[in-house]
Amino acid sequence: MSGALKTRLDPLTKIAATVSAVYRSALAAADLLAAPGTVTCTKQTGGAATAGEYTVYVVAGNSQGRTTATAGNTTVTTETTNLTVRAAFALVTGAEFYDIYGSTDGAASKFVGRVTEAQRLSGITITGQNTLTAGGAANAVDIRFPGTGLAVNAGHIAVNTAYVIPAAVIDAAGYQYVDFDLQLATVGDSVLPTLVVLPMLLNTRLSKYVSFGAAQTVVFGGASGAVLPLKQRVRVEARGATVVLVIVSITGTTATVDIDATLS
Repeated sequence: MSGALKTRLDPLTKIAATVSAVYRSALAAADLLAAPGTVTCTKQTGGAATAGEYTVYVVAGNSQGRTTATAGNTTVTTETTNLTVRAAFALVTGAEFYDIYGSTDGAASKFVGRVTEAQRLSGITITGQNTLTAGGAANAVDIRFPGTGLAVNAGHIAVNTAYVIPAAVIDAAGYQYVDFDLQLATVGDSVLPTLVVLPMLLNTRLSKYVSFGAAQTVVFGGASGAVLPLKQRVRVEARGATVVLVIVSITGTTATVDIDATLS
């Protein structure tokens, strides 16, 4: 089913109102923005980055959050007149911005600036802390100033929270609950099967989805104290909101999950 799940019967007809419908099928990957790919780093003439060995990291982001960091393919040692570090990287599909870290602090490289996808595409130069100037090379960011912000390894981007909202949404107007039936399937037993899901609802003023309740880890199989089947139900108290269920992570040997939804 595409679009909103709109099975809407008389609320007094309780049995009919609890008929399940397919929500999403054959899901094999998390609903997350990908981290940046290869970040190619080179030194360029000009700039004021001071002499030293620079380590660059790039983080992609959208309105939901940010990905984990991708390190540059090499450190760059600047000297004399070569005081610019160029970080070239490809588009991350769905990314709205990129946070750039570049300093002489190694694995604790510090934040230097945020650039938009349009700026990355055309080429942009960072001349001061979060100060941007047009120029440079297409598909690249020129760092002409050592970062002085938070360190990339400070822990605030240790987990990817750049959720991609699924196209399939559930319009729960007139209903209290949405029950999601999760059916996990795997092929073999090489990787422990797990599933983490996060319910989100539409904030109509912002036209954005926000999380409500904590992410839920669904444990499958016969581990000690967890004699749970491969099909389980997660209940969300929607109270009439428009709801999506985001896949935070899915593991298992060629694991896939099918999701049915029931309004009540």
